[in-house]
Amino acid sequence: MRLNAMQPFDSYADLLTCIQDNGHTPQILSRSPDGQPIVAVKSGGDKTPAIFISAGSHATEQAGVSAACALIDEIETEHQLYTIPNRDPIGMNGLAYALGLSLDEAPNLGGIDDVAPLLKKRGEVLYEEGDTVVALIGEYGYATRNLYNRPVATWIEALKGRRLYFPASNPGVERAYTLIIDPAGEVLHLNRFHDTSWAPVESRCTRDLMAAIQPGLTLDLHEHGGDFFWFSARHQRTPSDQEWEERMADAMIAAVAASGAALPPADYLPGSFFTRGPHGVFWLNAAQRGEGLNLADFAAHTYGPAFTIETGMALSFADRVHASKLAAKKAVEVFAERHAGCPSATS
Repeated sequence: MRLNAMQPFDSYADLLTCIQDNGHTPQILSRSPDGQPIVAVKSGGDKTPAIFISAGSHATEQAGVSAACALIDEIETEHQLYTIPNRDPIGMNGLAYALGLSLDEAPNLGGIDDVAPLLKKRGEVLYEEGDTVVALIGEYGYATRNLYNRPVATWIEALKGRRLYFPASNPGVERAYTLIIDPAGEVLHLNRFHDTSWAPVESRCTRDLMAAIQPGLTLDLHEHGGDFFWFSARHQRTPSDQEWEERMADAMIAAVAASGAALPPADYLPGSFFTRGPHGVFWLNAAQRGEGLNLADFAAHTYGPAFTIETGMALSFADRVHASKLAAKKAVEVFAERHAGCPSATS
């Protein structure tokens, strides 16, 4: 089985088959625009507050997806555990698949160099400069490269309210990164829109699940382009939640460091909207960043302790999966200490 071999899933269908083969019946939360089910899996016990784990909002970050799938069975807890192992089914299936939603069939792409000629031949080219081509084909936009955090012009009008797919630089056309152009023309991604009335289905169904389960701990598994491990924490609404957020953060980073995983250089800062905590822990200020709330921001703002776990893509796939699982398990362990001896929150 791929999880045991520490290998990425080939496709979203492959992931769903693995979950079912492990004896789980996923709950269908909604469906992506191509009709694929966006699913959650319930495991753990019956105690509340629940724990929520998510992964795969960026299709390039597949170690988090494999870790989330493994944690469904590996986390031993009395608390309800809900997992959305992948939040972007289309992107996980790759750029050829995403193009096939607008063409008569998925094209045969030999590599990234095949993308620009195809967009020019089959699409309405909205923008072209250097190696950047943006085209509209059917209902979706496609590009040769990432447009997130890049300036746009009047050509973005044709993409307002639409999706835009581009090939991932790693691992090439095997995954498609999904961008969302909101009605105002801002280019965002699927890990936004948790606090907005207009939102893509992937963000809406995640938000709806959280409203139903009221998680006391949220873990969102991600990856970054480096060769070390870090995670971001959120300042909490109450002194008690803040105390336990800090306890979890200390325990998580200590466990990962003790495993031998590399932590960031001492002067590393992921962005201007972070402040440093203990080595490898960064406090994220969503208001300073802008763009609305991502999943962990929204969870902290609405429910309680929340973390975004980041492993470095330059590390081996197995090491990334291991570090994500280790941090998540330690967070759950401290979470259980907080609620030890307490009756279920719904009792």
